[in-house]
Amino acid sequence: MNLEILQYFQYIAKYKNITRAAKHFYISQSTLSRYIMSLEEELGVKLFIRNNKQIELTEAGRVFEYDCELFINHMKTVINNVQLADKGNIGVLRITTPGKISQVLTDALAIFRNKYPSIKPIIELYDFDEIPSAVHYDIYQIGFTYDFAVTSYEELESIPICSDEFSLAVSSDLFEEATLESIPEIIKSLPLILPSFVEPPFLKQILHELHNISNNKNIVITHVNTTDSVMLQTSLGLGYGIVPTSFSKAKNSFQNITFINLDNFSTKCNIVMLYKKSFSSDYVKSFVNIAKQCYYENSGIHK
Repeated sequence: MNLEILQYFQYIAKYKNITRAAKHFYISQSTLSRYIMSLEEELGVKLFIRNNKQIELTEAGRVFEYDCELFINHMKTVINNVQLADKGNIGVLRITTPGKISQVLTDALAIFRNKYPSIKPIIELYDFDEIPSAVHYDIYQIGFTYDFAVTSYEELESIPICSDEFSLAVSSDLFEEATLESIPEIIKSLPLILPSFVEPPFLKQILHELHNISNNKNIVITHVNTTDSVMLQTSLGLGYGIVPTSFSKAKNSFQNITFINLDNFSTKCNIVMLYKKSFSSDYVKSFVNIAKQCYYENSGIHK
């Protein structure tokens, strides 16, 4: 399947306009249409419904669009691995994380690099809620994320490597020196902004504790598409967010945001390491074991 054609499909699926896509990629509309038709023939399904100048995704097209980004990233990973191997690298260990959220990753990486100097580690950022899918689709061999973001994939192993608390994020322009005592006023004046319409399991307990601390039973909630959008809205003073404390530290590029540590709340989450149970690579297994040992040592557990 041609990577370039997949990118053509993505653009048309997003903007619903072949003319715009043709101009964007500097090819003719007829050529672009032929490429899309060849993709449909290869898949054996219709991806678009074409009515005069209107173009819409079919149900099959919507399903393909949903997984297309992961598929493209997987193809790029394979190509990159082949090119690295051609340059003399014996192997590549691809790890993803939403940021520097755990000391275990740092410690394990240092030990691993010393043990396997010929293996090239590549660490890349990814949205924490998409990391399970990225590991599932082999874009990365190992992922670090939060337990509440882990979706059900039977072939994925999920190992807790540390616990984390939550923090409340609010615009420092509105609440310059916000503390726990500021929370009732924050809740009264601003909506809680959450990513997507899927409520994480910890939310009910967090809301319960916010109710108690503010004596406010009516917490207004607004949904946006991603956690980064939550932070953007928060920085603009349009609401407040609830994020893991390690995430707030990892994303220190956020401007105009004050974080209030909710360490007195009973609600916690775990940072987990994900990998495929079926992976047979010795160096992947070795990194997993090194990370486990780092976790035990950091936690004072003797194994």
